[in-house]
Amino acid sequence: MTSNQRNWAVFFTAFAATGLTSIAFFNVVGIDDESSRIALRLSARIAFVILLLVFVARPLHQLFVTPITSKLVRNRRLLGVAFAGIHTAHLGLIIHRTRTFDDVEFSLVANLPGVLTYVVIYLLFATSFDATAKMLGPRNWKMLHKVGLFWILAVFAQTQLPDSLDKLDDMNWLLVTMIAAALIVRTTAYLARRQRRSP
Repeated sequence: MTSNQRNWAVFFTAFAATGLTSIAFFNVVGIDDESSRIALRLSARIAFVILLLVFVARPLHQLFVTPITSKLVRNRRLLGVAFAGIHTAHLGLIIHRTRTFDDVEFSLVANLPGVLTYVVIYLLFATSFDATAKMLGPRNWKMLHKVGLFWILAVFAQTQLPDSLDKLDDMNWLLVTMIAAALIVRTTAYLARRQRRSP
């Protein structure tokens, strides 16, 4: 199996697993606004954990060279593809919710960060294939994926922060803490590289 075939296999597996799990969940609890919200939150949070693994894979390996971090680096692209597959199913859940419930409206202006995030997700996915990565070039590819990862991370972090900190629930706290830890890992790895390069 070529790397491109693996990409498509992982993408559709992640998409199908998320979609089928959501359908099974709706069959058990029924479809209403609350169950729809639960399915959306769950798929988004699972995808985000995968994104964090992509985000810290190389910095973590630079700090701790172990078989686990080596495997993370080797599979970083496939993890990113799985993230795109889950979020494609997540997008389907969003569309389903807006069409099923009359009181749920979609505003392009109000949801502009989310729309731009999906543009970024599919740009990263499209450039995860050999031909498009080669066409983009190593330097541009690295820049696109670095900026894209930080953009997605920032938008998701914003969704986890309510109007006031006293409204943060346990899951919000956990995810925000994971984001902070990931940023610390990347910063520490960056400073370690700078120190090794300095005379």
